[in-house]
Amino acid sequence: MHIKDGQKKELTHMNSLNFEQGDIVIAELLYSEQIGLKIRPALVISNTKYNKISDDIILLKITSSEKKTKYDLTLKAEDIENGKLKNESTIMIDNPVTTYKGVIQTKVGKVTKEKLKEVKEKLSELYEL
Repeated sequence: MHIKDGQKKELTHMNSLNFEQGDIVIAELLYSEQIGLKIRPALVISNTKYNKISDDIILLKITSSEKKTKYDLTLKAEDIENGKLKNESTIMIDNPVTTYKGVIQTKVGKVTKEKLKEVKEKLSELYEL
């Protein structure tokens, strides 16, 4: 990630925010092939205690593409509190990303408790927890 002089202060500010599990953020993330970056929405999945003490954060990418695997979950307007996304979207459960909080540009909302429970159930199913 290339950081311009004026962006460093903004990135430090976002890094100092407390992120909660279930927050929807906009972040600059690598494509799954690990080549190239894309600014996209993502769901904070790491727990709030971890997020308070770590410079890193664990995210699930959100895409406007339709579901591709049985682990993907649809994200509709009614699944989001305190914000919104432009389109009905898909949470990609099977591709978590651990990244530096500094790549997060902003928070745009939070999923409902019900949707977060669905996400956890899908994670449990995927990893057989």
